[in-house]
Amino acid sequence: MSLNKFFIDEENLKTIDTRRIVYFVMFLISFGFTEIGRFLYRPFIYENKIDDFGIADSIGNSGGIIVQIFLGLAVLNSAKEKGIRLILFFTVGYIIYEILQPFLPKGVFDIQDIYGTLIGGLIGLFMFLLIQKAIKQNKIIYRF
Repeated sequence: MSLNKFFIDEENLKTIDTRRIVYFVMFLISFGFTEIGRFLYRPFIYENKIDDFGIADSIGNSGGIIVQIFLGLAVLNSAKEKGIRLILFFTVGYIIYEILQPFLPKGVFDIQDIYGTLIGGLIGLFMFLLIQKAIKQNKIIYRF
């Protein structure tokens, strides 16, 4: 099996269907929440010296992985098995990137970012599986 077919179904790639639209909406929502977290929640937590157990510190990773997952799903429109592979690929990739931080220019390793990535990856996987279960009749809207 080529890497191309590891994540992609050619038919799904050429199809706009209900799940693809839901993935795109989830991408937009998760992007919005992540940016609110980064620009409103994090400064509020820091300014008021609130201990939120590292959530403010890792909001970029935990939210960012969810954004990446749903953007990838919206672009590739992967079927269930290939969608799970895509989610694992992104999650492991983010973790490897975090581990390599000390070797990169201006990189700083933070274990909380790994925890945030794992939690965000699990949330993304859970949401993906919920979408798969909720949309049993995946109506095709357009095929090109």
